Amino acid sequence: MVEFFDPQVPIAIDLLRYSKNIVAFTGAGSSTPSGNDDFRSPGGLWEQFNPLKYANYTVFLKTPEFYWDLERAMIPVFEKARPNKAHIALVDLEKKGNLKAIITQNIDNFHQDAGSKVPVIELHGNVHEVNCMDCHVSIKRSYIHKRLKMGDDVPKCPECGGRVKPNVVLFNEPIVEDLLEKATFYAENCDLMLILGSSLSVFPANQLPLLARKAGAKLIFINRDPTFMDKYATLRILGELETYLPFIINSM
Repeated sequence: MVEFFDPQVPIAIDLLRYSKNIVAFTGAGSSTPSGNDDFRSPGGLWEQFNPLKYANYTVFLKTPEFYWDLERAMIPVFEKARPNKAHIALVDLEKKGNLKAIITQNIDNFHQDAGSKVPVIELHGNVHEVNCMDCHVSIKRSYIHKRLKMGDDVPKCPECGGRVKPNVVLFNEPIVEDLLEKATFYAENCDLMLILGSSLSVFPANQLPLLARKAGAKLIFINRDPTFMDKYATLRILGELETYLPFIINSM
């Protein structure tokens, strides 16, 4: 039984049960069981594709071929990956009426695919969306992947032939201010924040749990590995998210 793995589990159940305004903050670790590699983990994509070259906004503007090489390598992952038990557990928490928003660093759309109806604030964008940088038309990712599979080094806009860019935040590219403001609002107005599968190593997203704590919220960390912010946690559970989170939520 999961309850014997960590003595913090019963406490987490009680905290969730009596919290009325919960916000979930999810990172790459929440999607790894779906088949999406955690880019920063050993063996992850960043070992094969240096992000400062292949996922860098400044480089993209000059040499977009590098990013599209990375995207081409990720196509098999995109095609097989699906939401996992952790995403579904958050839908169950939402149905209980406790969950008010999800702030995610992920770009995979899994929260929406799992059925989340609360606001999902995608700080780093959504990989399903591709936009033309010239005529600003929205393009289906399936079309872009088709062009990459056909051998295009740099896919072009089907409407104007212009440059296209995935709607994701690359390195050296700022987060959309509007999204950060929304995330800050939910962080500062929750009574409990779940930090799920995040190393909390990326600024400014990693400041949101601190804002929540400063405003009086409790923080529950459920991660496979420790983070440098664990000292701020009300309680911390180290283990597999897709094991612990469904058990905790179903036990409320």
